[in-house]
Amino acid sequence: MTKRSLTGLALLGAAALTSATPALAETLRLGTVVSAPHPWVDAAEAFKAEVEEATDNRITVQIFPGGQLGNDQTMIDEIRIGTTDMIIGGVMNASPYVPAFEIFSLNYLFEDMDAFRAATASDSPVFDYFDNAVTDAGVGLKLLSLTGGGTRNLSSNEGPVTEPSDLEGVKMRVTGSRLDADMWQAYGALTTSLPWTEIYTGMQTGVVGAFESTISGYFSSRLYEVAPYHAKTEHQIMMSHISISENRFNRFSEEDQAIILQAAQHAGEYGTEKGEEYDAEFIQQFEDLGVTVSEVDKQAFIDRALPLHDEFAEERGLTDLLQLIRDL
Repeated sequence: MTKRSLTGLALLGAAALTSATPALAETLRLGTVVSAPHPWVDAAEAFKAEVEEATDNRITVQIFPGGQLGNDQTMIDEIRIGTTDMIIGGVMNASPYVPAFEIFSLNYLFEDMDAFRAATASDSPVFDYFDNAVTDAGVGLKLLSLTGGGTRNLSSNEGPVTEPSDLEGVKMRVTGSRLDADMWQAYGALTTSLPWTEIYTGMQTGVVGAFESTISGYFSSRLYEVAPYHAKTEHQIMMSHISISENRFNRFSEEDQAIILQAAQHAGEYGTEKGEEYDAEFIQQFEDLGVTVSEVDKQAFIDRALPLHDEFAEERGLTDLLQLIRDL
């Protein structure tokens, strides 16, 4: 056999080996501050399963729960510089980057779950508004889905809360949203911004004496150990977001982008469903955990909150968005 023939065979063999070698899998690093059981973790797992199945594992998803990648703002910063890819978190902690998210700090914004689902649907004008707002903010994020996380209630270690006056002078943890702080100050609370991952120690050390959270977040993070009084204020349906690095998303093919978008939208719907399920399931277990669950004068809380909606929206230039939500 000639040298030319041997060279040709070698090239053919190399080509065959290359064509038989599958493309290297790309891994998306997805972080969230909560631990299972929690609807955000369920949404992450649903997203992972759909993406990996649809791409035959060309794209894999690695989930980091329990704040392993830091708190929400840390993760968003990491996404912006490219060391983390995705986040499932509360929109209020993203409001320093996308101020319009502050609208969801308004207590009693949604009348019921039907209104919430209408707002979070991928074809809703509210989702479209925030899709554009995140892009226009220029912070390097791509909004994939809006999702739930369950009902938010108030918890304390200072005694039962049944009416707004019980919060007078209470040191209360709030998110990084300015509007969130303003809302609770309207009830008389003294607010302090703390990351979610610091609530437990903050309650232990007396930095704060109260906080508000989803029922599932309170349960899964064992916050009942430091806040054994749980008030059914039901002041918010948790608005959450599934977001990805804009640069990372843009590097995928159009086909893979469509897969990622669809999987995130399905995961968002699933997260909302799981939030409802956990609310009903976990609160039934609180008595056995030594938690005192109190009913509240909800109308008194509503009456204090509703007049502030238009005022806050006007101050922050969110009047049109507030009306968009009301029109749902």
